[in-house]
Amino acid sequence: MPSRVAVVIPAYNAADSLAQAVESVAASAHHAEAAGLDLRTEIVVVDDGSADATPEVLAALAARFAPAGPIRFKAVRQENRGAGPARNAGVRASSAPLVCFLDADDEYLPPHLHACVTALEADRDIGFVWTRRRLDVPIHPSWGPSLDRSTVMNLCVRRIWHEMIEGFPEHPDFRKMTCEDSFYRTVLGNLVLGREIAEETVLIHFQPGNSLDRQREKLATPIAEWDGTRETATPSPAILALFENRLAAVARLKAEWRGE
Repeated sequence: MPSRVAVVIPAYNAADSLAQAVESVAASAHHAEAAGLDLRTEIVVVDDGSADATPEVLAALAARFAPAGPIRFKAVRQENRGAGPARNAGVRASSAPLVCFLDADDEYLPPHLHACVTALEADRDIGFVWTRRRLDVPIHPSWGPSLDRSTVMNLCVRRIWHEMIEGFPEHPDFRKMTCEDSFYRTVLGNLVLGREIAEETVLIHFQPGNSLDRQREKLATPIAEWDGTRETATPSPAILALFENRLAAVARLKAEWRGE
């Protein structure tokens, strides 16, 4: 049987970069097929209430992919709610047992899907894998492992575990804090075993005003020398409570599985 993976892309006012992101997913799927993997790829773009030409770009992309081909494209539109709720909506709109994520201003490098899918299919005991990321501006190398372990653009997860942790948090405070990726990765890692793939397979672009752009000074400083007291944003009580509740729920699940 063919392998099946869904790639979920949240898009907010992403008309200038969305096509490039989607084409990078298609190129990665073609690379996997050329490498001998019988792959069926769902690309699900969630338009998170865009006010620019994103809907027109989505219409053009939908015409690019044949409905019955190995790469299937689907667009979902919702009111503007943020990246976490958009990703959850995209997962719900997909059906593949493996799920990847990509932001609309970033790209997959060709090996991404082949590396992730083959790793998960080779070891049923792991629930997710992550790869290394390549950034288009220099950062101090000591930050690389930390960034790779705290974001989701380089992640591929089994759908069952995404559902077990109730997906991404949707509390509105995450729109100000923008820490839903690290929240998701932490909760997921507390529930199920993951594994790193030591290969750069995702290209992350710095964009004016995005979270990486706001951390330029921090990421240029060796991690051991960064003064954490200079961080300006702290999680709200609602975020901390939600985090504690999710971790407690994960602990209960694991205890039930062990028969405790």
